[in-house]
Amino acid sequence: MAAPAPQADAYTYNWGAIAWDWNGNTAAVVDRASSQGAVNAVVRRCGRHCGYFSFYNSCGAVAYTRNLSHVGRSWGYKTAGGARARALRQLPRRGYVAAWACTTRPA
Repeated sequence: MAAPAPQADAYTYNWGAIAWDWNGNTAAVVDRASSQGAVNAVVRRCGRHCGYFSFYNSCGAVAYTRNLSHVGRSWGYKTAGGARARALRQLPRRGYVAAWACTTRPA
């Protein structure tokens, strides 16, 4: 017996993750099948000492102050620009976006 075809209206989750550390290292992955898959991949790239977050069908970003004393994070934004702007707004003073990523949205 053949397996049933997936429903055309089934919702697709495309997961991404971003990791960072206090030395300014970052890593990002997108379009993984699960949150845990995205986290595992990004931790392999950045290291177990890194902080991380995952997100789906959206964009995320990490920003640092110039001296790396603060980090701003954002996720769940429809655009890369929105995610980057929110990460920068979380900083107490000027900084820069160190990493950003957007997953592919479902059709």
